[in-house]
Amino acid sequence: MENWKKITYVVAVFMFLIQVRPLEPYLTPYLSGPNGKISLSEVANSMESIRSYSALIATLIMLIISDYLLYKMVIIFLTLCSCIAYIIMASSSSLIELKVSMVFYGSAYCTTTVASCYLFAFINDRKHFQKSASIAAVGLELGKFFGDVSGQIIVSLSGGNYTALPYCNAFAMFLATIWAFLFPSLNSRNSLETYSPNENTTLLKNSEKITSDSHEIKHCNTRVDKEYKIIIVLKQIWLDFKTSFSKTIILKKSLWYIFGMAAYVQILNNINVLYSFVVYKHGNNDVLSNGFAESMVTLCGALGAYLIGKVQLDWNYYGDIFTSFCSILMGVFMISCYFYERIQLIYLSYILYGLVSEAILVLTLSELANHLKSQCFSLIIGFNLLGALVMSAIMTFFFVQFNFLEITVPGRFLFIGGLYIILGIMFLIMYFFEGRKGKQYMLTDIYY
Repeated sequence: MENWKKITYVVAVFMFLIQVRPLEPYLTPYLSGPNGKISLSEVANSMESIRSYSALIATLIMLIISDYLLYKMVIIFLTLCSCIAYIIMASSSSLIELKVSMVFYGSAYCTTTVASCYLFAFINDRKHFQKSASIAAVGLELGKFFGDVSGQIIVSLSGGNYTALPYCNAFAMFLATIWAFLFPSLNSRNSLETYSPNENTTLLKNSEKITSDSHEIKHCNTRVDKEYKIIIVLKQIWLDFKTSFSKTIILKKSLWYIFGMAAYVQILNNINVLYSFVVYKHGNNDVLSNGFAESMVTLCGALGAYLIGKVQLDWNYYGDIFTSFCSILMGVFMISCYFYERIQLIYLSYILYGLVSEAILVLTLSELANHLKSQCFSLIIGFNLLGALVMSAIMTFFFVQFNFLEITVPGRFLFIGGLYIILGIMFLIMYFFEGRKGKQYMLTDIYY
C-alpha cells in the first residue's frame, strides 16, 4: 500500500473514533432534562456561549503551537479535552460543573482540523490531497453515523433515558486518545529549526540590514542567538501569511471557509435547540427522533465526501460555480427550516444540507491545502477556522446575548440561510467575471 494511503487510513480511523458521540443528538434534552436540570433557555444561551468562546480561545492557541509541536501532541491533548468534558458532564451535579464541561467541550472543537493539517503535512504528493481529505471525511461522517445510531438505540431501549450517553462518549474519546498516540511522528523539525537563517536565505540578508547597527552576525551556520531566531521565525510566519493570501484562489477559498464554516458551526450549535423548540410548541404532537435524523445527515455527508473525492475537474475554473451552486442550495435548505412546523420536514432539510455541505467543505479544505506551502497548513487553515469561530461568536452575541432584533430560534436559520445565499451570489459573480479570461475547458475525469 502506498504511504499516502496508509497515513490517510490511520487518520480516517481517528476521525471515526473522535466522532463516535451518542450523546450529541441528545445534548440539549440531556442538559435540560433530569440529568442536567437546567432550562432550555439556559442551554440555548449560556451553554452555547461558553462553548463558542472556549472554542475560539483554544483555536487561537492551537494556531500558534500546532506547527511547532508537529500536530501529534496537540491532537492528543485536544482529544483528552473531549474525554474530560464528557466525564465531568456524566458526573456533574451543579451548573458550575456543567459550564466547566462546556469549556473542555468547546476547547476540543478544532481537533479534526489539526488532524487534517497533520494528514496534509505527511503527504508529499499534492495530487492526493483531494482523495485523502475525502477518505478522512468519510471516516469522520461514518463515526458520526455510528454514534448517532448508537444513541438512538440506547435511548429507545432505555425508554428515553439519556444517563448512559456521556459515558459512551467518554469511552470513545479514550479509544481515540490511544489511537492518536500511535500516529507516526512527522520528520523531526520545529519552527525555529525550519526557519533558522543561513547565508543563502533572502530573509537573512534582509535581517542583516535591520540589525546591522546593533548586531553583527557571524558564523550563522553554527550558531544564531535564540532571541534573534525568534525574530526570524516571526518574520517568516508573517511573510508566509502575506504570501499565501496574495494568491487569489487562497483568498477566495478562505473567504468562503470563514463565513461558510461560521454558518455551519451555528447550525450545529442550534439545530438541537430548533428541534426542541418546534416539538414543544403547543399542539405539536411530533416525537423527537434526533438520533435517526443525525445518522441520516452523517450518512449523506459521508456519501457527499466520497463522491467529491472521485471527481477530478479543473477546480481553478469550475471551483467558483460549484461553490456558488452548493452555497445557494444550502441557503435554501436552511431558510426552509424557518417556515416548517413539522419536525420531519426540518429533518429532511437538514439531511439534504449534510449531503451538500460535506462535499463543499472537503473540496474547499483540499484546495486550500493544495495551494499552500507545507509550513503554512496550520497557519492558514487554522487562521480560517479562527476567523470562522470569531464570526460564529459574533453571531452568537447578536442571536443570544444582545438580541436587539428579537430573533427567534427559527429566525436564526433564516439568517444563516440568507448568509449562504449571499455567498453563493458572490461566487457566481466571481465566476462570470473570471470566466471571461479564456480558460480552457478540461474534460471531466471520474475514476473509481
